[in-house]
Amino acid sequence: MKRRFIVGLSLILAGVSGCSTVGFGDLFTDYATQINPVRQAIRVNDISQAQQLLPNNNPSHSNYLLNQLEHARVNDLNNLNAGAQTNYEAIYQQMENIRQAAKVQVSSGLEQSNALLTNDSVIAYEPAPYEMSMLHSYKALNYVFDNDIEGALVEVRRANKVQVDALTQNQGEIDATVKEAQQHYPSMDEIIKNVKNGYQNAFTFYLSALLYQSNKQYDDAYIDYKKALEINPDNLYLQQDVMRLAKQQGFEQDLAQFTQRFGQPTPVNNNGEVIVLIEQGLVPQKDEFVLRLPIYTSRGDARFYSLAMPIYKDSAFVPAINQVKIANQQVPLNPLVRIEALAAKTLEEQTPARVTRQVLRLVAKEKVRAELARSGGDVGNILANIYNLASEQADTRSWLTLPNQISVARTDITAGTHTLTVGNNHPDINFEVSKQRLTLIYLTSINNYFNSHVVQL
Repeated sequence: MKRRFIVGLSLILAGVSGCSTVGFGDLFTDYATQINPVRQAIRVNDISQAQQLLPNNNPSHSNYLLNQLEHARVNDLNNLNAGAQTNYEAIYQQMENIRQAAKVQVSSGLEQSNALLTNDSVIAYEPAPYEMSMLHSYKALNYVFDNDIEGALVEVRRANKVQVDALTQNQGEIDATVKEAQQHYPSMDEIIKNVKNGYQNAFTFYLSALLYQSNKQYDDAYIDYKKALEINPDNLYLQQDVMRLAKQQGFEQDLAQFTQRFGQPTPVNNNGEVIVLIEQGLVPQKDEFVLRLPIYTSRGDARFYSLAMPIYKDSAFVPAINQVKIANQQVPLNPLVRIEALAAKTLEEQTPARVTRQVLRLVAKEKVRAELARSGGDVGNILANIYNLASEQADTRSWLTLPNQISVARTDITAGTHTLTVGNNHPDINFEVSKQRLTLIYLTSINNYFNSHVVQL
């Protein structure tokens, strides 16, 4: 009997093996908890410590791609752009291989089955579309910082393709199904607000439009400014950018429509322009929402199981910096993207599949418990229940070193040397502006961490 019990319990643990692997601790400690020390090190501006704290999993680990994303981002924060580019490219190539490999269907099926006996953390992590668009955007920025506009344009095209593909794949989704499953969740409306989906990112379109404009590809720039405006119609800078280019390129019908919506465009002069992009905070972590549900045995006895689901606390990020001073002139910042909203909307869109897996998991675990109770008696029953409670945890995985929000400020300015002031706790930034040229200033502010890049486009 003891031997049968041990064999039965081994079958549970064997279920976590397969095409991807997990560490034993990953079954009982959720990802967000594991990555907390890394986030705290970033907040106190100890990037070297953050790098040391990041796990180094092998390619077969279920969190491998996610760990590579975290390493890439921390490399960027440490100004190790070459290392970040290597990480980003490796992730991109592996994602391309996953899409093209027919065997992934078998692999995915095995991992989904394994998750029924443990939790969703055994499923190999694949970055969400909003994470892939940010990956390509960061790669593009690193090329920009190295004055490689052509390389940057390749990446922004990839970023935009991620969004187009995601939009195409989700056109057949039934919104009512999502809403039905979401009824059992706490509300995330405050964090999601008016975001329509989890993959359209105005920041990536704005960045590509800037690069096209700097490369004198004005029609392409106009198209991407319009796409960014469609996603974020309240952004005052996007409104002006679209109207200015519509006027410049002679799109009179478009200009008339935009003027009716937004008023007259501000006059264009022969000065240079400075564009400040600032990312603030860290994207929120997923929390765990737990339900205790009964599963009834064939004898009518109720066995209670924990059903753990990931959730974002319904509290929107409030940025600390809402304006910058450019040449002694206060210039307001307007949000381009709230990554927290994309993350929460993505989670909401995943709800039907998650709920289905959770219900199936409850049934599967009850069957295993019953078998172990027969094999191991009361001891088997108790240990199986302990295992079920301990292993049932929400999948809190996501790219947790991403910023929370990215905003823009843009203004005309005379050629020459100028100063940018960002709050009272950050050093002033001196920069050069050339006539009829774009000067990009990219800032990152995370609590005590602050970084800047200045480049003429």
